[in-house]
Amino acid sequence: MTRIAQSKFFAVLAAAALFWAAAMSQAQATTLDKLIGKSLTVGNLVFSNFAAPSFVGAGPSNIDVQGIVVTDPDTGKQQTGLRFVAPFSQSPNGGPHEIVLNVLYVVTDTSGQLNTIAQAMNATAVGQAAVYYFTQASPAPGFIADAALAFMDTCIAGGAFACVNTPASAALYAGNSTFYVEHQVQLLISNRKGVTGGATTLQEFDVLYGE
Repeated sequence: MTRIAQSKFFAVLAAAALFWAAAMSQAQATTLDKLIGKSLTVGNLVFSNFAAPSFVGAGPSNIDVQGIVVTDPDTGKQQTGLRFVAPFSQSPNGGPHEIVLNVLYVVTDTSGQLNTIAQAMNATAVGQAAVYYFTQASPAPGFIADAALAFMDTCIAGGAFACVNTPASAALYAGNSTFYVEHQVQLLISNRKGVTGGATTLQEFDVLYGE
C-alpha cells in the first residue's frame, strides 16, 4: 500500500455544506476504465489523460465518473468538478480488508484560471476501520512538494486508526489554468488476530474547482 506523499467533504460536514446544499447538475456517468487515456468536458473544464495506475481490492470498472456543477445559492458562484461513484463496503466477515485506488488526470480551464480546489466524500467507518481520501494538485507533473502543491486529506476513522483532517478546500497555485491532479482513496479494516474487525462503506467522493 502506497500513500500519497504529503506536502506540508461529508467527513467534515461544515466544510462540505456547499456540496450538498447547493443546486447541482450532473453529466451522465462513465466508468473510469473507459475514460483512461481520454478526456471529459464539464462546463468550461476539460479533464484529460485519465489514469488508474494502482488499485487494490477493486478496479476502475467499479467506479462511475460524473461531471458535476454546483451553484452556491447565496452568491450564485459556480464550481465545476467530478463525482466518483464508488459503492464499496468492507466487513470482518469476508472480502478484502484493504481497498486502495488511485486516480490521476489533468484539468484545464478553457476560459480562465483555476483558483480553488475542494473535496468531499460520503463514507462511514465503524470499529477498527478507516476511510482516507487524499488529493494533491500541482501546475507541474511529478507533484513536487513545494509551494506550488495543493494537498488535502479527509478521513473517517474508528478504533486505533489515526485520523488527521486537513481543510477540505485549498488554494491552487496562482496564475495557472492547468493542473495535474491525483486522488487516492483507502478503505481499511483491522485484520489482526484477536482484534475485532470494523466495517466501512464508501458511496462517492467528489472534487470541485473554482475560478
